[in-house]
Amino acid sequence: MAANKSYKTTCSYCGTGCGIIVNKDRNGNLTVKGNPDYPVNKGMLCSKGMNLNYVVQETSDRILHPEMRWSRNHPMQKVTWDTALDRAAAVFKSIIKKHGPDSVGFYVSGQCLTEEYYILNKLTKGFLGTNNIDTNSRLCMSSA
Repeated sequence: MAANKSYKTTCSYCGTGCGIIVNKDRNGNLTVKGNPDYPVNKGMLCSKGMNLNYVVQETSDRILHPEMRWSRNHPMQKVTWDTALDRAAAVFKSIIKKHGPDSVGFYVSGQCLTEEYYILNKLTKGFLGTNNIDTNSRLCMSSA
């Protein structure tokens, strides 16, 4: 039998980056607790961090590859990343060409780090030319 394993990492629920310790037992079950040696949270976790073990253990609904439908009446189909990204780029390009840059926008995750927000803002404001970007940080992550 394999011994229990312990991993020190950071919580991914928000950009704070609280230190956590993930323990994996011999049966593959996971538990998560705050890392008391981590200076950001000193072992404390918010309600979202305390429930991370449920998120990482339940993977039955996790999407592992891109899926898309070719029209509204078609079922979802597994496609390659290149196909999915090419299609998304073509649709964005078509909408922007027809309706202008303010016809698109992004609602991004509150789990991004500062550097990721920077890149997303550069893409949205600098490349696409729209100010239509918001995050769920003010809604979902406000309780974290």
